[in-house]
Amino acid sequence: MKFSTVILYVASATLLMPAYANAQNLSAADSTISGMKAEWTAENLRLSFSLKEAKGEGSAYAVFDTPRITTAEGDTLLLESMAFRGKKNMRYVERERHFAGKKHRKTNDRMARKLQSSPKSWLAPSGKEMAIGETAEYNVNISRKSAPWLWNRTARLEVKREKDGCCSTQELTAAHAGELKYIEPFVPTFAAVEDNTGKAGELQKNNPVLHHISEYKPYTKDRILRKEKGALYVHFALDKSELHHDYRSNALTLDRIVDITRQIMADTTSSVKIIQIVGLASIEGSVKHNETLAGARAEALKGYIQKRVKADDSLFEVANGGEAWTELRSQIEDSQFEGRDEMLEIINTEKDVNKRELRIKTMMNGRPYAYVKEHLLSDQRNSGYLRIFYDYVPDAAAKTINEATELIGKERYEEALKMLNTVKDDRRAQNALGVALYMTGDKAAGMDCFRKAAANGNKEAEENMRHLEK
Repeated sequence: MKFSTVILYVASATLLMPAYANAQNLSAADSTISGMKAEWTAENLRLSFSLKEAKGEGSAYAVFDTPRITTAEGDTLLLESMAFRGKKNMRYVERERHFAGKKHRKTNDRMARKLQSSPKSWLAPSGKEMAIGETAEYNVNISRKSAPWLWNRTARLEVKREKDGCCSTQELTAAHAGELKYIEPFVPTFAAVEDNTGKAGELQKNNPVLHHISEYKPYTKDRILRKEKGALYVHFALDKSELHHDYRSNALTLDRIVDITRQIMADTTSSVKIIQIVGLASIEGSVKHNETLAGARAEALKGYIQKRVKADDSLFEVANGGEAWTELRSQIEDSQFEGRDEMLEIINTEKDVNKRELRIKTMMNGRPYAYVKEHLLSDQRNSGYLRIFYDYVPDAAAKTINEATELIGKERYEEALKMLNTVKDDRRAQNALGVALYMTGDKAAGMDCFRKAAANGNKEAEENMRHLEK
């Protein structure tokens, strides 16, 4: 909302009718600025204060006060002037106004003639003047558009003062009220909270073999398992389906699988939904033999887990991947050796897998296949692929907290506070609750929530505390 400058004056008594004589000596102590109050918004300043000139000896003078807002850089905003008049001064000013209104009328009044030479005596009448000792109340609206520097610099309110005597105007000591400085309103920081995904969700952070059940997809032979991040593999000796704990890197992998599965199954807020195992064999040998071998390897891994964890058959998806042609093709594509492109052409075009194997073995006198056998086929002799898919009990509190956080972001603090009060016992709600309380005016309760949240390690709450305790 835009505001234009408006000044209202309220006098404490009706104007008097004074006389006029010599002016008195006045200091800044004779002028009082009191009750200054500044209410800032991003686009408007509402400034109020009281202005008063004290009574001095005699009453033949007038004091003209001009409040102004200034900065050290030279910016100045003048507010409307006020004339404070002594009794004699007011009476003679009124008389002069009376005679000035009578055309062609002459006067022999000596003071009336002197008034004509007084610089300030003809200042506009009622509404801008009052008797010395009375109080002028200022209420000013200043828009940011009209004085943008006020929002960027430190300013001060002061009053320029002049006294009006018989024939001259004399500048008096200025009066000062205090500083004006716009401070960007503090809005406490807040953030969404993570769902409580149970032990499974906690373990997933460091164990990419774990995936939520929503990410599950059944095995198909066109999937390149080696490029799916997070899967675990166990290895078998050439043409064997017996699973040995101490073969290659099996010990670390098998212990990890068993430990993860046990922890999730012992947790009341999360559960194992599917343990997906894909058995594979290398391309060496007959297709029928390798199909049998791949299936036996998958079953061996399943059996190993079931002996150590109470897991029903219904938790397992055991897939026979057969000969690992898809994996081999991917490995060849990522390698560089003599005959690589020709070998890929055979794999991609020869539909009969037995002929395909023979052709890649015999091409170029067997030199490319010798490289493949030495560097690539050893990785085909494993159970292939294992993933564990889990689910967890829906976290209703996190849902409520995050919905309330969205309301806070939209400055709908009352609505957010109402929602957060339903989960106030959840420590994850404390920072958001503190923000809602603080922004609805209950700063003490808000600070208490920030302290509790900071004690629980909430980073946003710690930042809020640092700002508010400066």
